[in-house]
Amino acid sequence: MLIDGFALLVSLVFSTAFLVVVLAFVWWMDRYDREPIRLVVLVFAWGATISFVGSLVVESLARSALVSAYGEVGASMQLLVVIGPLIEEVAKGIGILLVVLLSKHFDNPTDGIVYGTAVGLGFAVAENALYGFAGFLQGMDNGGIVELTILRTVFSAGIHAVSSAALGGLMGFAYLSPISLKRVLWLLSAVGLATLLHGGWNGAHVYATGELSIFGMLFMVLCLYLSYILTLFLFLRSEHRILHRQLTEEVELGVLPQWVVEIIPFYRKRIRSGWLGSRLEQAVVSRALTRLAFRKHAIERLPASERELAALEVVTIRESARKMLAHAPERPS
Repeated sequence: MLIDGFALLVSLVFSTAFLVVVLAFVWWMDRYDREPIRLVVLVFAWGATISFVGSLVVESLARSALVSAYGEVGASMQLLVVIGPLIEEVAKGIGILLVVLLSKHFDNPTDGIVYGTAVGLGFAVAENALYGFAGFLQGMDNGGIVELTILRTVFSAGIHAVSSAALGGLMGFAYLSPISLKRVLWLLSAVGLATLLHGGWNGAHVYATGELSIFGMLFMVLCLYLSYILTLFLFLRSEHRILHRQLTEEVELGVLPQWVVEIIPFYRKRIRSGWLGSRLEQAVVSRALTRLAFRKHAIERLPASERELAALEVVTIRESARKMLAHAPERPS
């Protein structure tokens, strides 16, 4: 029993470490306007604690009502395909929504993908631990525990990340929407799509146990992950275009020098040393100019009644950037 417990502990540690590395990679990929690590960690922790425990409690209450209405088998299917995914995605979405409401760092759909991935992987870590301990208490041997952890890390953790990333991405579009009704529609669409992805995957998994081979499941996983990567890539391209358009406008207004447009929107040029003093100076200026571009983009989509007040933040960021560049060469090397 002690050896089996050690196998469970090692499996969970390696599984968690792998998922944290995946999250770190996604965070790193958001190269134009990376979110504060502390916020990403907090959202990850929300998924692993409050979101997970809250979902367990609500699903337990829902099961009692569903059993009386549909029987044990019907209740299990409802929870697996519809009710459970809905409850879990809403619980995870609340963590993302708190970032939107309480932080100034949420600017666009790419940020939503990062936070959605964080909360989804946090939820997956807690779920892996629950299933692992359940298997341990049921007398599962070392090989079974390791296999269970690997399968859940590859299959279940993936759908939690993808569905919640979709949720966060659409919440990003809600954030950019200038009309309250459209924001509500985007939020409803976000919950609906995340629930559909999550519930559809669960249903496909049940079907796969009887009809699909392991190769069929692996093909589904591959399609799922490729869709995630493609979506992230498209959103990053969108961020590049936003940066280029907004900074070009600042150059045309005479606020910023021409070289800003030639360097800041291009990640490889930005990270190259020598274009402005030390690397620290480059990082500070890059963050300020990126912040300026994304805040301008967000404010453009606000109602006219809110735009004038929000524009004061843009003025502050613009003046800060101008002071930073006051002694910079006209065209850095």
